[in-house]
This record gives sequence, C-alpha cells and structure tokens, in this order.
Amino acid sequence: MDIETTALILGVVLPLYPSLFLIYEKIGKYEVICAEFEALRAEHEKIKGEHHGSGINQPH
Repeated sequence: MDIETTALILGVVLPLYPSLFLIYEKIGKYEVICAEFEALRAEHEKIKGEHHGSGINQPH
C-alpha cells in the first residue's frame, strides 16, 4: 500500500473509534441494568410465592 491509501484508510477509520467506544460503554451499562432487573424479578417472584403460595390448588 502506498502512503496515500494508508492515510485515507486511517483518516476514515480513526474518527470512528470514539463513537464505537461510546456504543460499547452503553451496551455494558444496558447489560448491567438487565442483570439487576432479572435479580429483582427473581426476588419478587420468590416473595410473591412465599406470600401467595405456589398458586396450585389454591382457592380464589
């Protein structure tokens, strides 16, 4: 590759890295929020099950 092609490729690719890093950070934050939500959902189901029973053969 000659120097002009290399400069052109770097000029196109390098400005994309900050935006890709921001997207990567947002995905990581989203995954943390989803994991916390799943833990809260499981805790809620456990508490609901303890309070209301299993729901099988329960009178309404």
